[in-house]
Amino acid sequence: MSSDTERAVYIQRIDPEHRDDYIEAHEDVPEGVSNAMSRGGVTEFELYVRGDLAVCLLEAEDIDTYLNEIDGDDDVEEWERYVAQFKREGVDMDDPDEPIPFMERIWTFSASADR
Repeated sequence: MSSDTERAVYIQRIDPEHRDDYIEAHEDVPEGVSNAMSRGGVTEFELYVRGDLAVCLLEAEDIDTYLNEIDGDDDVEEWERYVAQFKREGVDMDDPDEPIPFMERIWTFSASADR
């Protein structure tokens, strides 16, 4: 992570019966979603899946700028509603208080380059 970026992590629970559908959907993420992420200053986004868990790692120049950019974006909302059918919980575009369930970082380790 660059010192010029912020990082956020969130977990989503996939419906085990639709795990393959969830993974397959991410083989073709709509360009409008990628464009909104770029406009929002996203520098890196990674998605990991194990069992029924999907872990999302987001790096952006400013997380609030990213959230403001995707808020109300038609392409993002359509995408999130589409992949919601494959999940039990996670991003919820209809939750005005917390549409993305960001996790709280409680510990970190960084190897020093000066060792």
